[in-house]
Amino acid sequence: MSNRFCCTDPDIRLLAAGRVRFASSQALERAMTPLVERARTVPTGTLADVFRDVDTEALLFVAAWRVVRFEAAERTVVDAIAHAIEPLRGDATPEWVDVAVPAGAWTSGRSGPGDCLVLVRQPLEKPDARIQTSWIDRVLLALNGDAEPPGGLISANFFATHDEATVLNFSRWTSADAHREAVARGHYGQQGSTGTSPLWQTTREHPGIRAEHEVCRYVRVS
Repeated sequence: MSNRFCCTDPDIRLLAAGRVRFASSQALERAMTPLVERARTVPTGTLADVFRDVDTEALLFVAAWRVVRFEAAERTVVDAIAHAIEPLRGDATPEWVDVAVPAGAWTSGRSGPGDCLVLVRQPLEKPDARIQTSWIDRVLLALNGDAEPPGGLISANFFATHDEATVLNFSRWTSADAHREAVARGHYGQQGSTGTSPLWQTTREHPGIRAEHEVCRYVRVS
């Protein structure tokens, strides 16, 4: 599929993503085909893809644009999810939809396909663009402060939501197991952390962010 989403695409100017959870694997499988079809038929100039959570019954739909089209972004994802779950009769729950702009990037210098996409969704205590920026800077500082990048981490791309309430960190890992091993070493925060240094501790104690945050591992299905 030529219009696949890639979080490291340097030309992305706008991104929209939405997550939906399913009551069973059967419900997820029923929704996956219409979501993939939507990803394949997005308008010219739109990148789109579908990812499956490797740890629970959930799907992630992502669309991206190389031009800013706020009026189309949220609706594209909302409509795609609604189309996929309409026949499921309550067996699917949309959890969130975010519209965001690029706000930072990091690479380990490693090559590889990055078979696992890890999405960290970090809400703020209240909307504040300055806190979005400062938290991203803090995570970049921690990544650059390690003598060696976390094993298996290829890249990280940050997006600040348009409503200033959340930061999305899309990172590419060699595998889901590589990410599990990395966060098991760090003990900062509810989900662990990919580093053990004081710099990583400050990423979880940064003023203005919520302790509760989402860390999910995905593989591409489309």
